Amino acid sequence: MHGLVADYLGGPEVPADLVSTPVAIRSGTAVVYLRLIASEPPFVRVFSPVLRELERTPELLVELNDLNGRLNFIRLFWRDGSVFAAVEMLASTLDPIELSNACDWVADTADYYDERLRDQFGGRLAFDPAETTG
Repeated sequence: MHGLVADYLGGPEVPADLVSTPVAIRSGTAVVYLRLIASEPPFVRVFSPVLRELERTPELLVELNDLNGRLNFIRLFWRDGSVFAAVEMLASTLDPIELSNACDWVADTADYYDERLRDQFGGRLAFDPAETTG
């Protein structure tokens, strides 16, 4: 698993324990995490807290449900004051293409929808948009 993740990242050191210390990847105004979940069977979760510090409202949940109906291979949901984008894959069969696709889907989805959802529902982005352009 470490070799696969290191190859995908192309250089940065991978934490020794991917269960307790996820890898963080910046994508525009979003951050994506990659974590190994020690269950039976073990799986890899690629996720992003798309927005933080926002209330759960019926309107937000309707919007997330509508997005989930249109998106493939990824889900968006509210939990504990944050909207998350997430994908899970079995660790035992994970290959480089599947890992790359999952990271790209989560990164692209989070970076595309974070500002749009914030403008509509409030909340806080992982990174200020001004930091991504300057």
